[in-house]
Amino acid sequence: MNHTFIDELIQNCLTMLKQLDFKESVIKRHRRRLLNLKYYMKANGQNLYDETVGEKYQLDMLTEGNIKDYRLKEIRHSVNLLNDMLNHVPVRRKRIHLTTFPLSGEFGKHAQAFLEQFEVDSRPTGKTMRMYITALSHFTVRMQQDDICLENLDNVAISRFVASQQNTQVRICVPLRRFLRYLFEMHLTKTDLSIPLFYIKSHRAEKLPSLYNTEEIRKMDASIGKTGRKGKRDYAIFLLASRLGLRASDICLLQFRNLDWDRNVINLVQCKTKKEIELPLLAVIGEAIIDYVQNGRPKSDSKTIFLTANAPYTPISVPGLSSIVSGIIYKAGIETKDRRHGAHCLRHSLATQLLKQGTTLPVISETLGHRNSQTTMIYLGVDVNGLLHCSLYVPPVPESFYMQKGGWFYE
Repeated sequence: MNHTFIDELIQNCLTMLKQLDFKESVIKRHRRRLLNLKYYMKANGQNLYDETVGEKYQLDMLTEGNIKDYRLKEIRHSVNLLNDMLNHVPVRRKRIHLTTFPLSGEFGKHAQAFLEQFEVDSRPTGKTMRMYITALSHFTVRMQQDDICLENLDNVAISRFVASQQNTQVRICVPLRRFLRYLFEMHLTKTDLSIPLFYIKSHRAEKLPSLYNTEEIRKMDASIGKTGRKGKRDYAIFLLASRLGLRASDICLLQFRNLDWDRNVINLVQCKTKKEIELPLLAVIGEAIIDYVQNGRPKSDSKTIFLTANAPYTPISVPGLSSIVSGIIYKAGIETKDRRHGAHCLRHSLATQLLKQGTTLPVISETLGHRNSQTTMIYLGVDVNGLLHCSLYVPPVPESFYMQKGGWFYE
């Protein structure tokens, strides 16, 4: 049976993955799992790896009883990869050949221009961009088959196309609605043909955001054990989410260079919107971060502030951060029935608290880092009365304005 030093084998395995052009995120996950295997071997006084070591490691993980099935599957995948490397079995990169969707005819030319503008304005993910391309490809091909052009495009042709999509109506209608709106704004159509499609919406759009009131937030704060190393980290994370409303992705990517201690502000470019925001570095947050860095953070050269509690010490992931918040809510004894309990619920709760304090909508949008107030409205849809009380005052327009020469009602 083949065997070799574990350090050398792991290094060769990771080098091979890079040569095969695996994604950095995939390599990172394999590295983390293989390093856990190395620490396991060192704890048992082993330096040489063979297949029996990998089998025993998986068996010991299984007998622990507190590891989830998907974690065992991930460990098995990494161990099998290591075994292939040990036995000189070639590892092939799995390649998925994506179908190419054409943008046909007269509409295809305008659809291409729309997609280019959409990519610049909205910065969609690759998955979203592919959904738009697919939907508009189906639309342009169908319009070409039916001999429909800009001059004779109407609601009947659009309805006939949408009805033919059956179970994919929602995924088709969202891109098509924005494309039809684009055609109207570019004066390529005389009427806005996107309006009827607004009535076809995903059921997810009807869900209200999950909220926690001030008293529940205080219970969460009090439930965190702030003396241990893990507690110091979790407390700082909780404050950033509940007091500043930062997204989980932004907290995970927060680096030391984002903290301006001289001006007491946090400067960062949001991961989701790519918008640069500046938030106050509140005293309680600054003290919590300092306490974590000095007394709780593992020794690491990483520029990212928050690291995992267990070796190998890597930047914390978004799912990991959401699990931390879920654990805090559970430990506080707060009822979560019909409410989400991840990190994003604290962001919703902060927006509602600001609204109840009389903060205007533009200020709330700026605090949360939204591109426009329409996005903020989703967060605040549960408090219509509060919106009415904090709305900006609109001064009355004198009657002379309407009666002046050139005015709307001028005769």
